[in-house]
Formats: sequence, C-alpha cells, structure tokens
Amino acid sequence: MARTLLAIYPHSPHRYDEMLSADGGVRPHWQQFFDHLDAVAPDEMRERLEFVDRRILENGVTYNVYAAPDGADRPWALDPVPLIIPPEEWAEVSVAVAQRAAMLNAMLADLYGAQTLLAEGLLPPALVYGQHGYLWPCHGIKPPGDIWLHNYAVDLARSPDGHWWVIADRTQAPSGAGYALENRLIVSRVFPEMFRDLRVQHVADFFRDQQEGLAALAPVEGDEAPHIVLLTPGPYNETYFEHAYLARYLGYPLVEGQDLTVRGDTVYLKTLRGLKRVHVILRRQDDGYCDPLELRGDSALGVPGLLGVVRAGRVVMANALGSGLLGSGALMGFLPAICERLLGEPLAMPSVATWWCGEAPARKEVIENLRKLVLKPTFPGASNEVIFGDRLGEEQLAAVAARVEADPSAFVAQELVKLSRAPVWSGGQRRKLRSRAMGLRVYAAIGPEGYKVMRSEEHTS
Repeated sequence: MARTLLAIYPHSPHRYDEMLSADGGVRPHWQQFFDHLDAVAPDEMRERLEFVDRRILENGVTYNVYAAPDGADRPWALDPVPLIIPPEEWAEVSVAVAQRAAMLNAMLADLYGAQTLLAEGLLPPALVYGQHGYLWPCHGIKPPGDIWLHNYAVDLARSPDGHWWVIADRTQAPSGAGYALENRLIVSRVFPEMFRDLRVQHVADFFRDQQEGLAALAPVEGDEAPHIVLLTPGPYNETYFEHAYLARYLGYPLVEGQDLTVRGDTVYLKTLRGLKRVHVILRRQDDGYCDPLELRGDSALGVPGLLGVVRAGRVVMANALGSGLLGSGALMGFLPAICERLLGEPLAMPSVATWWCGEAPARKEVIENLRKLVLKPTFPGASNEVIFGDRLGEEQLAAVAARVEADPSAFVAQELVKLSRAPVWSGGQRRKLRSRAMGLRVYAAIGPEGYKVMRSEEHTS
C-alpha cells in the first residue's frame, strides 16, 4: 500500500519532528509502527477510534475544568497514536528525572531544616520566604527516611536540536499518572499487535514499587500491617476520576478529610467497625488545605491536628506537607549550582533558560528581550497569567515592562520554546495524520531502592 499517510503529513524543517528525521524519512524506531498504521484500512481505523471513545465513556474517564460550561464530567481526550521513544534515549531521560527528584527532595530537607542553601547564597531568601508555599509550621519536621518528595512529575519539551529540556517541576500533588495508566491500557487494545511485536514496556512495576516504597516508610509498630489511604478533595476536583482510579488500582481506601480524625498523636480512619489507624496518607489535595488548625483556617477539606501527627512521626504524608514550595519556575536558574552542592554532581538535564526578575541583571536582560520570552508569575497560585512576548505590540510590551519594573520579584521569564512536533490522528473520519506541538510529563515515585521512573512508550526491538 502506498504511504499516503506520509505523503500528506505536514513536516516543518524548522522544528524537531518526533516521527520524521530532518530529511523527511521515518525515524528507525518509528518505522515498524508507521508501516502498521499506514496499512490499516479506513473502516478498521474508524472502528478503533470508536473503541477509544466507547472505552472512555464506559470507564467514566473524565477531566473537569472549573467554571467551564462542559467542565463537569467532561470526557477525557485521548489520541491513539503513541509517542515512541527508543530505549537508549529513554534510559538517559530516566536517569536525569530520578536525579532531579533526588535533588528536589534534598532541597526540601534543607529548606525545612538546616537551610544551608540560603546561608551560602545559593538561593535567594525571597524565593523561599516570599511565597505562601513555604509552610513555617513544617520547619524542623523530620519525615521517615528523610523523604519529602514521594511522588514527582516533570514536564519536558524537546529543543530544536533534539535534546530534552525541563519546562516545569510538579512537587505538590502531581497528577496524571493514573491517566497515563488508563491511556496505556486503551492504546494497547487499539494496537495489540504493535504492543506485542515492539515489546512495549509495562508500567505496572512503577505502581508496585510505589506501593512498596510507601509501605517501607510507614511508621508501624510491632506486627501492624501498613494502612495507607488516598486523600482526595472530593468529587468536584478536576482530577477526581484519577483519584478514584488510583485508589482502586493500588488497593487504598479513597477518603476525604471528614473520613479521618486525630486522637492524641495518631490519625484514624472512621469505619463501621470503629477507628482504624492510618500510617500513610497519599494526598491529592494541596498541602495548605490539609490541616485547618495550623495551616489554612478556612479549609473545610482538612483534618484538624494532622500536622501534629506528622510532627510526632506517627503518619507519613506523601508528598510531605510543604513540598509545594518547589513549584516556582523561578528556582530553575539556581538548580545547576544547587545540584552540585547537594548531590556533588552536575545536573543531568537542563531547564529551559530562566530568569527571575527579582535580580537586577536578570531583570535588565528580560526587559531588553521581552519579545523573545514568556513571562509567568513567580509563585504558583499567585496568578494564572502567562504573557507571550511575541504576541504583543510595542505599547503592550512597554506596559508589561513597566509592570515588571514595579514588582520585579513577582515575575519569572523563560525562553520561548519551539516545541517538537508529533503525529496525531486527524480526529475525524478522514484517513490522515496531523502534526501537533508535543510536551511530555514524566513521573517518578520513591521505591525501595530510590526513585523509580514510569516508562514511556519505548520499545526494545
């Protein structure tokens, strides 16, 4: 069959294409899958697409957007064409992500402990104390195993020359691992032959390691079995499907704050048979809402006294309370030196070029090059505003520059990244591949032997 898909696939020589090389040929690790996709008859492909939609509806896979007209129970969108990464490349990505998780964990331990990074000038105090993410009541806490970051996600993008960059770190309560698992299961049924022939790696061991890692940290006494629960803000949260899905998959009770209670220095789950001690709380709500007694007094989602139990070492919070501190993009420019200081090794994967406007030289650089940059708020939650300099007129650029000068510490600028392109199905009845900008979220979790990275759509042929 003629390669009609390739003949009409849009290819730009100015961006890295995941499937095609610079000369327009199919990359070796894509060739077998592309040949299969190109040989699928139109009617058969329509049936596969209908299977994807049907499976999502039957399984109730949703992602809710607050205040959106269709936000409640909006079906999850899934394109069946996977991203394929060769194993040798994925091995490098995995090592870099695991290193970054270890470094960020060490940062949290230092910032809530000895604070040597601040004392040695490796991190500006304003980036720590100037945001709500730094929880003062958590200073001095020593979590079991000195593990603060039990779950970590990182957003990656590929530079035009093919190298990976870090775009954002997710350290609060990273979402998406459950969706990744469901996506993998659905796509494996859409292309069962390819999953077999390409020997695609399974992700079940990632979740198994996560279970074992949390159980190993549980502060059990005697012959107690670790009791682990998954804490959710409730069914109105945008990723509630994932909370319920992961709780069922991992075998953990899905609980809300009102299902837990503190007695003395212990937290319990309320059951029909009475109170049952909880050793580990895998939280999927922001840390500030977890304890209205010591953190946010207006929270109706938390457990009064929970932080006292954490302080006593009687429960593990995963992630630790206060870990949302590292969600600021402004930290990225300081990470190379921090990695050398804390781990004694260079940072394996660079971040996208980042400037925090709170420093005078960086602010000058940003204002002079606003048209080439993306401007974001320094602290998560402060604002959702993202300003793309290349979309602004001269008057707008001047107005933005004035805002930066007036409140420099509130802004961080990053290089405008030309994202790589990846193939997606046309989304309609036509037999056609389209090209879309691609970003990749990678997940890591603490296991018995350190951080374990969830495998991507790599193959081992």
